Amino acid sequence: MVAEILKKYFKDLDVELNLDKEHTRKKIEINDEECVSCNRCVEVCPVDAISPNQPFAPNISEKCVYCGACVEICPVDAIKITKAKIKVSGGELKVEKNHEKNKKLIYTRNKCVLCLVCLKNCPFDAIFESNKGLEFDPKKCVLCGHCGDVCPADAIEFE
Repeated sequence: MVAEILKKYFKDLDVELNLDKEHTRKKIEINDEECVSCNRCVEVCPVDAISPNQPFAPNISEKCVYCGACVEICPVDAIKITKAKIKVSGGELKVEKNHEKNKKLIYTRNKCVLCLVCLKNCPFDAIFESNKGLEFDPKKCVLCGHCGDVCPADAIEFE
C-alpha cells in the first residue's frame, strides 16, 4: 500500500517514507528536446555540478545543491527543479509539490550549535560569523535551501 501511495504522489521521485518525520526530495531535469546546448547553466553553477555534453543537454551530478541558478539563466526554460515534501500526519499522507525557489529563510539561533557546517557548505558565501552568532547576507543568499539540508541541528528552515 505504501508503495502505491508513493508512486501516485511522487511518480519517479526517490522518496522514503518515515511516519514520524517530514521528508523533502528534490529533482532537477534538463529537457533534451528544448535544450539548445548553450552551456550557460554550466558557467553559472556555483558548485560545478553541471558538465557540458555537446551536442546534447549538459549532465547534472549529485553535487547539485538545487540553488536554481541554472533555471534562471536558461534562455529556453529547459531546466526544471521539482521539490516535494511528504509527511504522514493523523493517518493521512500530506504532499506538497512546488517548482519554485524558497521564499523565506528561518534561522533559529537557540537550536544552532555553531558547528559551521552551513557556513562551510554555502556555495554563495552568504553565511558568516559575527558577535551575534551566524548571519545570512541577503544580497548573496539565493534561498536555495542547501544550508538547511546540511544543518545537523535543524536550525535553518525554509518556507
